[in-house]
Amino acid sequence: MSLCYYDNSEITDKPVNLIDRVYCLDFHQFNKETWNKLGEIYSILPSQVIINNIGQAAWFGEEGKSDNYLWASVEPSGLQVAGKLLTSDWKDWEGKFNELIIDFPFFEC
Repeated sequence: MSLCYYDNSEITDKPVNLIDRVYCLDFHQFNKETWNKLGEIYSILPSQVIINNIGQAAWFGEEGKSDNYLWASVEPSGLQVAGKLLTSDWKDWEGKFNELIIDFPFFEC
C-alpha cells in the first residue's frame, strides 16, 4: 500500500520549509492498539518535544518559542503535520515517519 497524503503548502529544496501536510489516516478504523502504536511512533521520531515528562505530538521545538518546530494534530481529514523546519530535518523525519505508518489504515486516494 502506498501512503496517501496531500500538501497544503509546497515543500521545496530551499534550506528551510514551511510544512503543512495531511496524511489521510482513517481514524475511524483505529483501535486502541493502533492509537498506542501511533504514540510509540511519535516517541521514536527525531527530536520529540517532552513537556513535564510527557511526550508531545511535536518535534524539534515549540511553535512561537523555536525557530524550527513540527507538530501533529488529529483532524477529520487525517493527521495534519505542520511547522517550519530545515529541509534536511524534514526529509529525515518524513522518511522515518513514512516507513513507520505504512500499515496504518488510510482513506482511499
